[in-house]
Amino acid sequence: MVEIWFPYGASEVPVRVPDENLVDILQPRNNTTSELTINFDQVITEDVVTAAKNAEQICMVIGNSRKKNLISDTTKSLIASFGNRGVTLNKITIVQTHQSEPIDGLTDLPIMHHSPIDSPTVTLGGSLVDFTPTISKIAAESKLTIAIGELMLHHFTGYAGLCDLIFPGLTSEKTALEELIRNKPMDPHDLCKERLKVSSLLQNVYALGIVLKSDMSIAKVSLGPFNDTVNSLSEVVNQLASVEASKAADIVVMSAGGSPFDESLLRAVEALPPGLSVLKRNGALIVAAECSRGHGGTDFYAWSNEHKEVRHLESRLRHRFNYYGWKAAYLLRVLTRHRVYLVSAIPDYYVERTFGLRSAKTMNTALESAQRALGADSSITVIPNANQIIPRFPAQTTESPQDR
Repeated sequence: MVEIWFPYGASEVPVRVPDENLVDILQPRNNTTSELTINFDQVITEDVVTAAKNAEQICMVIGNSRKKNLISDTTKSLIASFGNRGVTLNKITIVQTHQSEPIDGLTDLPIMHHSPIDSPTVTLGGSLVDFTPTISKIAAESKLTIAIGELMLHHFTGYAGLCDLIFPGLTSEKTALEELIRNKPMDPHDLCKERLKVSSLLQNVYALGIVLKSDMSIAKVSLGPFNDTVNSLSEVVNQLASVEASKAADIVVMSAGGSPFDESLLRAVEALPPGLSVLKRNGALIVAAECSRGHGGTDFYAWSNEHKEVRHLESRLRHRFNYYGWKAAYLLRVLTRHRVYLVSAIPDYYVERTFGLRSAKTMNTALESAQRALGADSSITVIPNANQIIPRFPAQTTESPQDR
């Protein structure tokens, strides 16, 4: 037996897999290169320094990272480097979103907290998208905006983190909802593209972006125009996430990635694509996701609780896109093709009656149930953290989430 531990909320849960059944343990590739140290003398280019010196007001938007204190420390180092280059620091305003990590030690600079409910926003001009985008008044009026965050993989929209920091990170609750519910058909990949378009409407917007390896060491750092930085870092994200699978398996045992990626079923669904891509049709998918916040959304619950055939939900989405409804339809489509077991904190009644999944108390009991249904000799693939990988078979080339 091979015992494997999976992220589950803030803790871990185990599963034991027979050696003779195990096909693959799919994890991000181990990179033997040493951790990159951020050298701001190399990262900060002369055009950024010039823009900072010329700007009457500088807005630094703080994001978050899977590595504790990384964004806070990076922000403080960037500000110190600006000071060493002759930039007047008292014109810098720090802006935090509801997802920003705490930042201490900057008592001399104003720190503003953007609230999507009551922080002032302004409408951005331009017609790059078919809705009216609004952005934090502070960011919109600044002559230079620098977003600081980690760019991460997202299996539905393509990428997350840094690319979402300006929009919807600095928008209003009303505008954020308008983006996710539209009177037209859409693919979730379109959301990331639109967010970059909205960000480009700001004047002089830059990004200090970071990509992390699976061991939380730094793989890449880039500072430049916002969209250029996101696009260049996305290539690194794809390379790190691409892993080779031997063949499709009868059973896939996976984790949604632990907290915060499994905080709700709504969010855990985003981790399913890697497992499904290496699962045979009519196979069994076993998912560890604590879901400490339950199902995660009223729209997602409502769409799931209709108990209609998936074609009815998909037909509605072709006329009116709803991101939460899209996730419900996606999950329902998965359930028409596979057995899906969920190990979570959600009561069995809701797991089974509302969402149509099979509830299990432990990963091992779920695996035993799947083997009874599909056969003791069923092949098994294990994915300890599905949020970090893009599986591919030997004949396939590395591809981005937006290509799949």
